[in-house]
Amino acid sequence: MFAFLEGRGTPRGREHWAWKYQLDRGDGGRAFYHRAADERVGGFIGLLPTTLHTADTTARAAWFVDWATAPGEGSVGVGVGLLRRAQASTDILLTLEGSEDTRKILPKLRWMSSEGPATWILRVSPRGIAERGPVRQRSWLRLPARIAGVFLHAFYRVTKAPDLGFSLEEIARFPASYDAVWDARRAQFAPLMDRSSAQLNFMCADFPDGGYRSFLLRDGTHVSGHVILRLDEKNGLRRGRIIDALWDRSRPRLAEWLVRAASRLLQDAGADYIECTASVPDLEQALGACRFRRRRAVPVWYHRLPGGVPAPDAWFITYLDCDRAYR
Repeated sequence: MFAFLEGRGTPRGREHWAWKYQLDRGDGGRAFYHRAADERVGGFIGLLPTTLHTADTTARAAWFVDWATAPGEGSVGVGVGLLRRAQASTDILLTLEGSEDTRKILPKLRWMSSEGPATWILRVSPRGIAERGPVRQRSWLRLPARIAGVFLHAFYRVTKAPDLGFSLEEIARFPASYDAVWDARRAQFAPLMDRSSAQLNFMCADFPDGGYRSFLLRDGTHVSGHVILRLDEKNGLRRGRIIDALWDRSRPRLAEWLVRAASRLLQDAGADYIECTASVPDLEQALGACRFRRRRAVPVWYHRLPGGVPAPDAWFITYLDCDRAYR
């Protein structure tokens, strides 16, 4: 199975696959595969199980984040069969954006999509300001664009967050005591997926390649939320990402404070541009106030919803919800 995953998807190594699908724990319901008569693996679908919390109830949910078949006759049937097995294993099965092939296949299988979540971008360095699509396509524009970017850089400096009595404390792992904060926040943010300490640590602190920075949001000595950041490389630029955040929604200026403080941290760490996925008005307003621009929709595909569960356009969604969106 490891050879199939390395050959049909992005090579990531055994440690990554063992982490993602909890292979050392024998955790069922995370991965399904098809084995042909000659014992070769002919297809695979991998899930990240979680829980959707609504205002009144919870539902079992899972993101499918790896879905591939070996080439040849019968591959379509194998892929559809694996998807049906995955659908039967949970109340809600979803994928965030998905590959080009996935987006072509799912409508034929009567899956639906929600277009609410979107990527928002803020350019924060001379390279990030200059290296846009037209510049990458026309090399002769690169030098004058970078010179212009240097003069514009001061304008793109992220303004310091105002003093509201809050601060960010960097941590290596989320303590079990954070679950009390999660319990208090989930009613404010519902519908949303699990943000318990165990889930946050699995998705970020335990990720084999590292790279995530986790912060507790403090109001004096009181912990009231969190933010998770990441810095990586894409198209020759350093991309900063606001991966996830929860805050006290009863404080109307706090969302903007948190976005501004997170963006300053990423800019100071050397980001050329910053991305954030947003799906709710207050976070979108905070991003707009910090000069982020909405770039493109990130569709959420789903096959069914239990009774009483609203469509994903109403959910609080960030990069944390599905690893395909940010790895």
